[in-house]
Amino acid sequence: MKSLSIGKATQDATLFLKREGGLVVPIALLFTGIPIALLLQAIPPSLRQIVPGESVPDHPDLPVAALFLLFFCPLLVLAGTLATYALALHPGISVGEALRLGFRRMPVALGAALLMGVGVAVPLLFLGALSPQIASSALLVCALFLSARLLPLNAVVAERPVGAIAALRESWRLSRGHMARLLAFVVLISIPVMIAQMVGQAVFGLIGFGIGGKAVMQQAGDVGAALALSIGQMVMIVMTAFIYRQLSAGQNAA
Repeated sequence: MKSLSIGKATQDATLFLKREGGLVVPIALLFTGIPIALLLQAIPPSLRQIVPGESVPDHPDLPVAALFLLFFCPLLVLAGTLATYALALHPGISVGEALRLGFRRMPVALGAALLMGVGVAVPLLFLGALSPQIASSALLVCALFLSARLLPLNAVVAERPVGAIAALRESWRLSRGHMARLLAFVVLISIPVMIAQMVGQAVFGLIGFGIGGKAVMQQAGDVGAALALSIGQMVMIVMTAFIYRQLSAGQNAA
């Protein structure tokens, strides 16, 4: 098993983005930035103002358009994510081919996410019945653990013609022995992405406030946050693609 170099993945991702940024950035904006901005607009103010620990209203006021966006936008984000992986992992592939691959492989990614969610939710329900505090702590630990062990999942889905269960198994196999480095990568790249999101929201919010006061400030801030998040996610996807390349090469050489 070869060692994993996050530095090399960063260099490879940087070269790829310099060379193919004109293809990848539009996908990030169209399939991540715009859907996330629409999602933020669809969430009612009563739900957006809920603080951690506060209970959610039993019957939140969600119009039909908001329900449609809450269902449809995540699917667009997932398809764009898989298309970005396809561009990074398949040299010479066109944007159209990458998008078709993304939509075609989307059911597999959804199936894998559903299986993973069920596997996590069942034991957490038992813990929650015993102690909500323990369940919350376990959820955080589980999320961090799975974010590292299943980091290559969507790269596997985008590159290999396998089903959901096989993709989960392969992702788990590839990340074996690299838990610490992968977790460090997830944590370290999440920090600048969150900072960029807050900065984008603040800057666009101020611009919106100057144009139309508080009514425009919220909407403009949502757009800024979504744009920053889409670019940050794009960088993370491309870096993960090259991490996956190293993991695959290391397993094949073992």
